[in-house]
Amino acid sequence: SQLSKMVDIRVNGRQSEAVRRRKRQLATLVAKSRHRRDLSESGYMAFSKRVLKWRLIGEGYSSQLSVEDQRYIFRLAFRMWSEVSPLEFVEDRRSPLEDVDIRLGFGTGRHLGCNQRFDGTGQEFAHAWFLGDIHFDDDEHFTGPNAGSGISLLKVAVHEIGHVLGLPHIYRAGSIMQPSYLPQESGFEMDWMDRKAIQQLYGGCKGRFNTAFDWIRKEKTPYGEVVIRFNTYFMRDGSYWLYENRNNRTRFGDPVALQAGWRGIPMNGVDAYVHVWSRKKDAVYFFKGAQFWRYDNENDRAFRQDPEGHRYPRLISEGFPGVFGPIDTAFYDRRDSRIYFFKNTLVYAFDVEADGLARGFPKNIREVFPPVVSGDHPDGNIDASYFSYTHNAVFLLKGARFWQVLGSRDRWRRPFLPRNGLLPHKEVVEHWFDICNVHPTALKLSR
Repeated sequence: SQLSKMVDIRVNGRQSEAVRRRKRQLATLVAKSRHRRDLSESGYMAFSKRVLKWRLIGEGYSSQLSVEDQRYIFRLAFRMWSEVSPLEFVEDRRSPLEDVDIRLGFGTGRHLGCNQRFDGTGQEFAHAWFLGDIHFDDDEHFTGPNAGSGISLLKVAVHEIGHVLGLPHIYRAGSIMQPSYLPQESGFEMDWMDRKAIQQLYGGCKGRFNTAFDWIRKEKTPYGEVVIRFNTYFMRDGSYWLYENRNNRTRFGDPVALQAGWRGIPMNGVDAYVHVWSRKKDAVYFFKGAQFWRYDNENDRAFRQDPEGHRYPRLISEGFPGVFGPIDTAFYDRRDSRIYFFKNTLVYAFDVEADGLARGFPKNIREVFPPVVSGDHPDGNIDASYFSYTHNAVFLLKGARFWQVLGSRDRWRRPFLPRNGLLPHKEVVEHWFDICNVHPTALKLSR
């Protein structure tokens, strides 16, 4: 494959000798701790577990940065890999050293009992062993992120962590795994090839979501025109991701704690998001348990009292007569001005104009959203329902799978298909990329 070709290890001269030394050390490490190691499907070494402990060892502090700065930079470096892989990293300062998966330290010349000597300023900034340790040459002028001068400790650390996780050099401009160090640059991110390489080793990121939605907002152009823009968000428990549809990936730096971006809603997660958007009404709601909150987009926080005088949180049954919480999920369908609430195997269609349930509801989910292929259906207990403006389609998500609801254009082409029919399921990880958890200790509480 193209990826295999690009990550092929090609070395010569001095580099080749360094790799041979590393391979000898790797063989020793693997022999000592075989139970913690594994071979990935691609044939490269990979950790067999998904939560990895790391430590900056006490005898290996740098003389150039404060210990707190060093630990902060390493936390950020590990988090960058966690954001694009199913791996989670936790700093462990208490366990016996032999129980720590990745140990980091600084030294000069002969250092930390290592059989590979550092060469002073220039040439080698650091070295690492697959599934082992990382050593940094403290003769180098390491600096913090965005310092503008010196050697970026963050960039070097991200590169060396990639080696520890099993990645060889990647010969592609922009890759953090290319063999040559690139000078300081502000806000560097993981390249597409780095993401694909680590996921080839460890797989993509899977997990169920509490809700997914497009957040619509109105903005004025420099010419005074009002334009409609939207951002896509995924929420899971107390975290959220902004999804960049243009790049088909999550925003760099996500996930973030819910409290950082959505003030006034339950911090442990929500069940549903609904945006009623019609000629007469423009209102955003979050649902949790038996209650719901209206969100004030202008002030970016939940209303305590909305312009109509309603105080929040309110009972779902008060705001939406005939619907009783808790619900599984919900979405607003602009085509018929209805909110579709899902609860177990039932669907409640709430007519916003009439302020009540549509005639004949609730109904069984298979009656409202029949399968296009018999037997391929989520059968209730939906995790999230989501109308996507990017795809102009409704999606139902359950576990690691999703079902797309047939749109009017699909039925115009194939009129024999059922109205609101569910197309055969697909895997979420194959449609939306890099929605990856980080360890709770690494979750950011602000942006």
